[in-house]
Amino acid sequence: MNEGPAKIVMVCTGNICRSPAMHYLAQREWGDAAEVSSAGIYAEIGMDVPTPMRTAARRHDLDIPAHRPTQLDRAIIADADLVLVATQQHATWIEEEWSGWPSHAFGIKEAHELAERAEPPMGASPRERLLNAAASLQLARKQQPVALRSLDDPWSLDQDTYDRVMDEIAESLEAITLWARLADR
Repeated sequence: MNEGPAKIVMVCTGNICRSPAMHYLAQREWGDAAEVSSAGIYAEIGMDVPTPMRTAARRHDLDIPAHRPTQLDRAIIADADLVLVATQQHATWIEEEWSGWPSHAFGIKEAHELAERAEPPMGASPRERLLNAAASLQLARKQQPVALRSLDDPWSLDQDTYDRVMDEIAESLEAITLWARLADR
């Protein structure tokens, strides 16, 4: 059994907007219970999080540090306890790479919606609950699937779009945090 923090991976396209915002917000909220990382299906190697995404994040008291995009691969997915993707395109990429949809992967909005009706994950600590979160979400998915609704890609759009996407990320992560009782670290 994993004795360290739960390994969480956030996925988007270039790993410069949505997944870093998801990554650093979850890491802040979930603390030592999680080792959060992010990756992109077509990582923009050499780029950093754009200013409008940083501005949107600051509205949630989040300062995103210097970020180096990572290319998503099979090993990253296999090593994770929970994978949250931004869109159906990312799910399709993982499904093709994995030769099927892994039971520990969810759209972030899908996980949010499932968490509203799933049994909370078992565990005495936030770490244990995060380690069991995918199983609880998967059971709810099997009982009654929900659509994998996508987070819009704000890249090169206006600040209002970045703000809206960041708000959606924060709302989904807050729902997951409350459901899994992760804030009581």
